[in-house]
Amino acid sequence: MVRVKRMTWEERWVPVLMVCVLGMALSFPGLSWGVETRVAKLGLIAPMGHPVQRASERLAKLVAERTQNRLQIQVFPGGTLGGEIDLRDGVSLGTVQMAGVGYPILNGMVKEMEILNLYYLWRDRTHMMKVINGPIGAEFNQRVRTRNVEVLAANWQQGTRQSLTKRPGRNPKEFNGIKIRVAAGVPIYQDLWQAMGAITVALPFPELYSALQQGVVDAVELPLDWMYHGKFYKLGKYIDLTSHFFYTNCVLVNTGFLQSLPVDVQKILKETTLEVGEWQTGQVLGQEKDLRQKMESEGILFVETDVEAFRKAVQPVYKKWEGRWGKALYDQIVGTQ
Repeated sequence: MVRVKRMTWEERWVPVLMVCVLGMALSFPGLSWGVETRVAKLGLIAPMGHPVQRASERLAKLVAERTQNRLQIQVFPGGTLGGEIDLRDGVSLGTVQMAGVGYPILNGMVKEMEILNLYYLWRDRTHMMKVINGPIGAEFNQRVRTRNVEVLAANWQQGTRQSLTKRPGRNPKEFNGIKIRVAAGVPIYQDLWQAMGAITVALPFPELYSALQQGVVDAVELPLDWMYHGKFYKLGKYIDLTSHFFYTNCVLVNTGFLQSLPVDVQKILKETTLEVGEWQTGQVLGQEKDLRQKMESEGILFVETDVEAFRKAVQPVYKKWEGRWGKALYDQIVGTQ
């Protein structure tokens, strides 16, 4: 008589459970079964509601979706991880994986990039982006890599910087005596504003609001969206249309962190950061007229200025700092068509 061995509970049900798990994996391909999730902190100085903050959240959402959560980006706005220089250096050291900062702030890593801080350098935005997206920008980015920093995208354009003051400044003479905040760690800004007639006070961005509130400074220079979303306009009375500077932000990532990601995740991160940069630029440039109307409705007075007088006033600063970048680079930038 042949005795039939009875199957144990495990022998009967384990195969069934394995089939169920396999079926779920095939039915929900977006789930990352057994795949490591990497997390990147993205530091910003932009406050909540600003286009840079909203675009960063959009970036985080799209990257999570497109990598099936293999890469998750946590956004820290409002300078909670430090000012721009702190963020730039944090990415280099690897204490912060990612950061959104002004592209010219990379002058601390590549000295020739100081030229990007000159006021009235660009003919228009097309000129600026041709330089940054062309051979000059490519060389800058390559040199930044030696500091363990990768520029994922440099197309997050910011608005035209104007001057928020407590008394109007229509020309360099009227700026005489006005205390204006300039970014800490960028001495060329002090020279530029002193040439334009102002007294300069160097401060990191997270300290700016309280400094204006307490009278440490009585003027700031920012794009309209930064004035509005940061509520700086509530502390001033005039916006002088000096139109002295426009620039683009860049998104940085620590090179070691980037290279530790799967190749396809690296590709998704780079492509998505560029894509969101175009969206962010549209948001920034598309709202300037509306922001002006909103601030005017709350009592802010917009003042036309003698832009040509300001442009002429800063020319000696160009010559003073020329040794930093060299005449050849200046001529190459000016000659870019």
